[in-house]
Amino acid sequence: MIAIMQRVVEDKERRTNLLLREEQDAAYRAAFVVDQARKKQRQEEEEQLEREAVEAERKRKEEEEARERAIKALTLGDKPEKRHDVTQVLVRFPNGERKGRRFERNTKIQTLYDYYSLITNFPRTVYGRDNESMLLKDAGLHPQASLFIEIS
Repeated sequence: MIAIMQRVVEDKERRTNLLLREEQDAAYRAAFVVDQARKKQRQEEEEQLEREAVEAERKRKEEEEARERAIKALTLGDKPEKRHDVTQVLVRFPNGERKGRRFERNTKIQTLYDYYSLITNFPRTVYGRDNESMLLKDAGLHPQASLFIEIS
């Protein structure tokens, strides 16, 4: 009889221990899920902050470039009147927008670089920084040229 009682007590302890272990496992899994959710939320918040910082830096650079272009446009002066020694330049932007301006034929390509990175379509010629001291007439852009903006 003592053996039966002892066995009943041991079975009860075993069931209690098993139940306790199952409750602990369930609590661990629940805590793990909560931790994973928090980790994912922190990561998403960090990524959002990084995206916002990149966007703010991009806007700042755009604004700075626009200010620099405006200053350079002021230093360029008025457009010359249409004459035989004046070069008409048309710049086409990637979005389809076009802007034209007249320059003296002895204007350096550097003046155009104050605004854009330029190429001609045909014959395809890239006017890089090594060409910026060339005169428009020497670069084959006089009396008229159509230039494109190339996005690198």
